[in-house]
Amino acid sequence: MELLKKYFDEVGKDLMIDDFNLKDQTMRLPARKHYWVAQLIKSKIKRNQIFEKKKTLKKKITKEVIASSPVKLSQSAAEQAAERHESISTLTAEIKELDLVIEYLDKVEKVMSQMSFDVKNAVEIMKMEQI
Repeated sequence: MELLKKYFDEVGKDLMIDDFNLKDQTMRLPARKHYWVAQLIKSKIKRNQIFEKKKTLKKKITKEVIASSPVKLSQSAAEQAAERHESISTLTAEIKELDLVIEYLDKVEKVMSQMSFDVKNAVEIMKMEQI
């Protein structure tokens, strides 16, 4: 959740537009769009890596459960036992958190794409105020 809080703060700063920083924000907009898309892609890559790690670890733990069981276990029962293992639970929690980050970054990317319209509207308002 720490990463999500960091992103909340950064996005809040990126979306602040006023009379004084309008030009700066406009000039920075393409770079910030790129930054947020890059963060989205990095998060998706990290999620996929953790998912693969979880899959591999689950297979390993399932084999250990079957081998160490005093009674014959079915594959599904061993997989359920492996799913309750602490390391698998930790990875599942990380995946859920990354899903939330990815959902947020998807929305941020859409907002950033619409920001050029917001800048245009702000410029139009400023022009009307000068008339």
